[in-house]
Amino acid sequence: MKKVSAILTIILCFGVTAAFAVDGGEVYQKRCAKCHRDGSESSKAGGDVVLKGQSAQEIEMKLTGYVDGTYGGAKKKVMERMAKGLSGDELKAVSAYIGSL
Repeated sequence: MKKVSAILTIILCFGVTAAFAVDGGEVYQKRCAKCHRDGSESSKAGGDVVLKGQSAQEIEMKLTGYVDGTYGGAKKKVMERMAKGLSGDELKAVSAYIGSL
């Protein structure tokens, strides 16, 4: 009985974790797409920055730099505001999503 209980607990933990996983594509649509569109082009508001082709590591480094103030160009203030609004999980998820474009 103890084994069954332990197995069920493990299964439930994985199920709950998966249910609360952050969807990077959803975060992108809510926070990034207005300026960066589909990632292959960008509006003037997005500083004409094309995200497609950048790795998840590059994006995560840049977003982290916006959060801590160590990175940024012409749109630094806008991006600082956007990046600081992301949780750590959202930052990683949206970085992975952009890296997959």
